[in-house]
Amino acid sequence: MIGEFHLSPDLRELIEVTEGLTGSEITLIRKDDAPFQGRLVDRYHTGADTTQIIFPSSVRGLLKDYIIGKRCLELLFYGVAEKNHDLLVLSFDRESAAVGMKQIYQDYMKDESTQHLLFEKPASTLFYLFSLFRETFTDVTWALLADIVIGKKIPSFRNAQVYYLLKESMRDMHSLESMQSEIPHRYFVMRNSVFYARDTILAYILSEFKLNPVINIPELQQFKTLDMRQMMDHRWSRSTWAHTKQVGDAMTNILKLSLTVDFERTPDEAYYREVFRNGNGVIARWLTMTAMQDWFRWEHPEKLREMMARTEEIERDALIEIFSE
Repeated sequence: MIGEFHLSPDLRELIEVTEGLTGSEITLIRKDDAPFQGRLVDRYHTGADTTQIIFPSSVRGLLKDYIIGKRCLELLFYGVAEKNHDLLVLSFDRESAAVGMKQIYQDYMKDESTQHLLFEKPASTLFYLFSLFRETFTDVTWALLADIVIGKKIPSFRNAQVYYLLKESMRDMHSLESMQSEIPHRYFVMRNSVFYARDTILAYILSEFKLNPVINIPELQQFKTLDMRQMMDHRWSRSTWAHTKQVGDAMTNILKLSLTVDFERTPDEAYYREVFRNGNGVIARWLTMTAMQDWFRWEHPEKLREMMARTEEIERDALIEIFSE
């Protein structure tokens, strides 16, 4: 490890394990403009020759250690999968992007509240939503699995974890709010449902540690008041909360079926390899449930980086295909 910081013994041990199993030397960097959740720069995500975990200057103590620890675990999942020739990530190409963007366009046309918008808003909204779901499914899944491992195996991080998760959940549930009237209802609901499922499963798995975002987050209190009669009533037919609960409960059930790892056993290489497989299983099932399985491709991270470098070309070709029909 490179970087002189005061770190807890638990984090130092996690960094040593990560470096040993992935063959990477981790450099810790504090930056004023780093995102609150930190950033991982490595050969898998960015193709970099060095491995860096960048965290914001504003965080201190165990909150800092917790944020670094989550990024360590993500690196560990990817590194062990690569070591065992299992590393596949959610990617895309021109053909799959055209499929996804075409479906989004059709949903704009079907939704009464957005039928007129594509003639007023940039067509880039299509690619934005397409990319947003790839990022959301991927980022939420690996962050969720890292949080389960931390909750089960690193007790010293739990207070920082609860603080972080409550703050993250409140931010996430409002992240698309400014665009709610500008995108089809189903996409707003499906994205919020991912966060609902994440919070619900964490409350379920880590309940013994008093980690219960569903109870502690004011925004999610509204879900507790929805019963079946209310959801079936006409006045709920366009309710964001009712639909988010319905879809979110289904996504939560997928998590319960997919997370088959014995998180209580002693972590070793096989443990982290199984966690990675569970993660990709969650993503695959969520894609099927949301009818997005043809939007993306399972590829090595190198292929994803290649596609990301060609996003302007891919977006342009997909839009030509859609609007020339």
